[in-house]
Amino acid sequence: MDMYRPSYFLNFIIREDFMFQLFQSFLGTEDAFLCYWFALLLIALVVILGAVIYLFYRAKWKLHQIYGVSVLSVGLLFMLALPPLSAPDEILHFTGAYALSNQLMGQPVRDAEGNVRIRQEDEYLVNWPGDHDPCKATVLGQTLDRSVYEAMHEKGLFHATEEGSSITLQQPVKTTPCAYLLPALGITLARLLHLSAIGLVLLGRFMNLLLFTALGSLAVRRTPIGKEVFFAISLFPMTLELAGSYSYDSYIMALSFYLLAVILDLALARPRAEISWKNVLELSLLALLLSPCKMIYATLFLLCFLIPVRKWGAKPWPKWLLSVALIGFLIVGSILLVNVRELLRYVNASGVTQAPELTSAGEVNTVKLHDLSELLQDRTLVFRIIRNTLGILGGQFLGTTVGMWLGAFDRGLVTPLPCLVLFWGGTLTLAVVGRKEEPTLTLGRRVWMILVFLLLSFVLMVSMLLAYTPADTFYILGVQGRYFLPYLPVLLIALHVTQLDRFRYIFHGKVQLHVVLLSLMMWMDAYVLLRCFITVVQRV
Repeated sequence: MDMYRPSYFLNFIIREDFMFQLFQSFLGTEDAFLCYWFALLLIALVVILGAVIYLFYRAKWKLHQIYGVSVLSVGLLFMLALPPLSAPDEILHFTGAYALSNQLMGQPVRDAEGNVRIRQEDEYLVNWPGDHDPCKATVLGQTLDRSVYEAMHEKGLFHATEEGSSITLQQPVKTTPCAYLLPALGITLARLLHLSAIGLVLLGRFMNLLLFTALGSLAVRRTPIGKEVFFAISLFPMTLELAGSYSYDSYIMALSFYLLAVILDLALARPRAEISWKNVLELSLLALLLSPCKMIYATLFLLCFLIPVRKWGAKPWPKWLLSVALIGFLIVGSILLVNVRELLRYVNASGVTQAPELTSAGEVNTVKLHDLSELLQDRTLVFRIIRNTLGILGGQFLGTTVGMWLGAFDRGLVTPLPCLVLFWGGTLTLAVVGRKEEPTLTLGRRVWMILVFLLLSFVLMVSMLLAYTPADTFYILGVQGRYFLPYLPVLLIALHVTQLDRFRYIFHGKVQLHVVLLSLMMWMDAYVLLRCFITVVQRV
């Protein structure tokens, strides 16, 4: 690997020397604040990592408590260091949260032309003057360079400087409003406190991070197996970036993790305990919250079949059938209620859709996509295209699941290859090496979990094939590694082996393996975050 070559270490030394000279050049200038920001970021990372290591080794905290502190603190630094609205599609989700905030405050949501209304102060975010082009509505964070940090410093957090209202030309994603409730509450609170545009966008981000951390902690607490798997995946740089953004992927991941934990708890934790109506109502609520947000993840509810029918008590079959019918009805009903148009887009029989750009004559362009009739006529076509996709983009999927490129696929904000390998290797190790006190998964349950993982992956691929891929393209467009994060624990926990408990202790039994690996992942997060900050600062 490149990291073992002498040139790697030479480049590292040159980079560190250049970084020192770069920050030294800021002293005495208007950009001197960047030196202080970097110092604060470095100190915060050292303090957080030191505190977490102390909690692992000395404190008597449980794993879900350490998870909460770790994910919230490191996620907060990712949220602050990666500029607002820089995450994938974040501006669309910010607009959706802002529209919901208008509703919560009893204010008009849109103007006469259908544009979402915002504060005049917040136009700074969606029509950033830093692009020096009054005719172009540039989103803050769309292009990451030093000027974005300068804009954040200039605006500050606490005082709005402009009055009145404006609009944004950005249109929100059509999804359940529940996905934006927490960030919308953050935006609403910022508006009531008259915070600046930067303060507003960061407070909304923080609320999403808080939701992810809370549900993630509950998942780690409740699941009877694979606690470290949820922890490790939550420490992926991509996960932390999404968790501290407006993206509804944060909401989806949090609910998916908790759903899997609930199902594993009901299926494995208490063999003789019966399923109560409280448990059924909990699963029903999760169906209402998760299914309409991104329809494909409703497939996760097939994992409910891991729960034995006998756990429904005396005469279980009528109760079981009623529970299945209720949850199924809520899944289908919520999808139809919220996402009918989106559903029709995926089952587009003709394969013809409008493209966002116009032709040279000013007419609406149309693109012929792969369609259902084509797939039904050639039943092996979809499998050939998926094979091509995995052959061409499989490595990219593995990389982007962890966070090979952060921001909007910014090739400069990278997680280095050695870190990607260590993230995957550490997570797989934690997945396989179980605890002897944990319940054992039967072969049938393992097979079912793997089948659900494969089915969901197939549904994901087919949906992107039908909705985004032109008919003349022989591999699927639009699939990103982050789409696998919500259900990645399903596959990894299926590999769990409790008989490998003897490998959980290393260094003559003095240190637990999961402590070393999770601590290493946090150190790598710190390294990635510092690299990203320095990269943005270098760009002029």
